[in-house]
Amino acid sequence: MGRILVIEDEPGTQLLLQSRLHDLGHEVVTAPTGAMGVMEARGGGFDLFLVDVMLGSGIDGYEVCRRLKAMPHCHGVPVVLVSGVVKNRDELHRGYEAGCESFLIKGDITLLEDVVRAMLRIKSLQDDLGMQNRLLDEHNRRLQEERARGAELEDALRGGGSNPEMLKELVSSKAEALLVVDGDGVVALVDRGAREMFGKELEGRQLGALAVGTGLEAYVRDARTEPREGFRFDLAGGNGRETRKLTASILPLMVRAGHADRGYKVVLLSDSTKRQVAADVLRVQEKGAPRRELGPLIEAARFAFHPSSLLGISPPMSELRRTVMDTAGTDVPCLIVGEEGTGKQRVARALHFGSARSGHFVPVQCGALSPEELEVELFGAIKGATPEVVADRPGLFHHAEGGTLFLDDLGRMPLSLQKRLIQFIETGEIQRVGSKKPEKVGVRMVCSLGQDFDRAADDGRVQPELHNILSRHLLRVPSLRDRLMDVPMLAQHFLARFGATLGQPEFSDEAMWVLENYDWPGNVRELKSYIERACGAATDPIIEVDHLPQPLRDLHLRLKDQNLIAPARRLEERIGGTHVATPMRYGGGGPVVGGPVDGIEDDEVSLEAYEKKALLRALDITEGDKLAAARKLGIGKSTLYRKLKRYDIR
Repeated sequence: MGRILVIEDEPGTQLLLQSRLHDLGHEVVTAPTGAMGVMEARGGGFDLFLVDVMLGSGIDGYEVCRRLKAMPHCHGVPVVLVSGVVKNRDELHRGYEAGCESFLIKGDITLLEDVVRAMLRIKSLQDDLGMQNRLLDEHNRRLQEERARGAELEDALRGGGSNPEMLKELVSSKAEALLVVDGDGVVALVDRGAREMFGKELEGRQLGALAVGTGLEAYVRDARTEPREGFRFDLAGGNGRETRKLTASILPLMVRAGHADRGYKVVLLSDSTKRQVAADVLRVQEKGAPRRELGPLIEAARFAFHPSSLLGISPPMSELRRTVMDTAGTDVPCLIVGEEGTGKQRVARALHFGSARSGHFVPVQCGALSPEELEVELFGAIKGATPEVVADRPGLFHHAEGGTLFLDDLGRMPLSLQKRLIQFIETGEIQRVGSKKPEKVGVRMVCSLGQDFDRAADDGRVQPELHNILSRHLLRVPSLRDRLMDVPMLAQHFLARFGATLGQPEFSDEAMWVLENYDWPGNVRELKSYIERACGAATDPIIEVDHLPQPLRDLHLRLKDQNLIAPARRLEERIGGTHVATPMRYGGGGPVVGGPVDGIEDDEVSLEAYEKKALLRALDITEGDKLAAARKLGIGKSTLYRKLKRYDIR
């Protein structure tokens, strides 16, 4: 469905168009004059303009059309001129000269749906074409970078005994597959290589369903504004085909101003075996940050991932922060337990950066590789240990020297490798694949598992001895539904992060009320995603319920059907726009517009005073039972705690 701006001065026609378009599922913004319509259009994000030809005052519809087409971010948005009666060919000529795509007779409402559908189809095709052009630009840029990289390799290989041309081709070879996915992980476009790798029917499918259990979808989702490279995983082959060892690179696509940001990302998949062979022979290492910048970067990371950055005022989060701070300075192996999306990796980073360690934080997705590949990745290998290892290779234990190795989803690691972890914990030594010589490494090991940790040993997913060792230092990350009082703080944190372009954004009380009453099955990850999408949908600093994703809007409707009414937010002066604020208060049956509140005409005229009195009265009636007081007031429990803290009511 589209977002449509209706510029119409007649209230009756404006209401008719708005009602009909709403029934068709579109989002509608209205403006009564041409000048106000042009101002609304400058905010961007529209898919169609409906403009009355004969506007009553100021500029007419033809001039509005010309000005809209003169705006760079509105140039590709279709304009439909609405006329009472098109008298002659001159009027049609003036409209098309101004840049409109179509005319609509004001009285003939039956054609509205067909015209709008056709115009939105044109807009969608233009958006797709623009995306493909950006994709081609990105592809050309990547080719230029690969040529430059090839030139550097030629210089490095001069005087060597290997075949320079072959090795250069392996390291900088093109990707075997290319996919474009949107912000929800749905495949939008693919190339021939992707169809050969995954099958023919790919568009519209979830990336996670194509690469099941590899962690690729989460890796792609976390690439928001900066490219990411080097994610390695095994793709199981079907129909007798061998398992492929792949490396993924992610390139987020930046949209132009005024265009809807659907979070498109380019996913490039290449054969990691070929690249690793070349890199091993060449000993190619990625360039790191300049040494002079490492100090400030580490200090910034210590600030960003300090244990105090684990947000929440709930007792479970307070306990978790205390445990992290007590454990961070030790070298004992730890286990972090929690549901998907609760932030286990962030807790692991807090353990690392809350200490004085100078080494790297190295995360490993245990289920992303085959057992053989995972063993080589973790412990390294000597030359000739496997056909793919053509030079001595350090493992991730070596890369994490002086730092932390985070083994995510330990239950998916083979039991044979878990035995090697036990040996490392007992001796502090590891052995590369194919070697009999132990090596001492100073690494702090942190693991993670789901909520079913207690059954992991009984189910045969975790070695009993390893289970006993890790259970001595256990950190449980609570689910978000178990700490709903933390939702406002987390929501404000993500709003400040993703809503910077909106000025000083804030939630309406009704939107916050919905956030506080949702179960959050996806935990903090889901909250973060929903707030990011809401910021993308909003055009002014107030985040309303309509800006929230569909599951939250559905919850809002269900709660209202049950007569659970959200508290009205304080009215504030709002400058600009075409919206008019109406004073409202909420009663037991719904919102009441205007009018005095019984029994308080002689009190201080202050919303804060009324709210504090209502809180005290509810606590008095319920004899201090805060849960009952929240039900009495018709608000969520976390909202009540937030307001009690605000007014210092104990």
